[in-house]
Amino acid sequence: MPSLPADLREDFDRYTRGPSAVREAITGLDGGAINSRVGDSWSSRDVVLHLADLEIARAFRIRLVLSVDEPLLPAWDEKVVQRRTQYLWRSPEMALATFDLMVYSTAEILMRIDRAAWQRAGTHPDLGALTVAELMRRGPRHVEAHVNQIKDLRAAIGR
Repeated sequence: MPSLPADLREDFDRYTRGPSAVREAITGLDGGAINSRVGDSWSSRDVVLHLADLEIARAFRIRLVLSVDEPLLPAWDEKVVQRRTQYLWRSPEMALATFDLMVYSTAEILMRIDRAAWQRAGTHPDLGALTVAELMRRGPRHVEAHVNQIKDLRAAIGR
């Protein structure tokens, strides 16, 4: 049975810790604080919803690359997604549950694929060719940047 390649274990572990890091970053924020903004920045609610939505996309992209030869990977404008999918009214708790589900269901797949599958690639219109390994590695970098954004926002609003 295939197992996780040694050179991907650290990034994989960071990937699977993402939901916990986000949950920890927003712990203790009440309804007012989670919606607070500084200037034109995103609120913590916006960040959590964005991470869940992007993880849905990452999960789909990984499955697409594993299942289709040389697929085109969808892209979108995150500001349009935020507006059209009603971030202001959506539940951060539901978003965290979605984020958990997407990360862990994708991790279950990734733990079982062989070395060749990690190198399968699709083409993103803005980012070019992306392998399964790179799609997974982009997850923790993205989450960690947004966790820091939430921490900075909390410091700015005194929470």
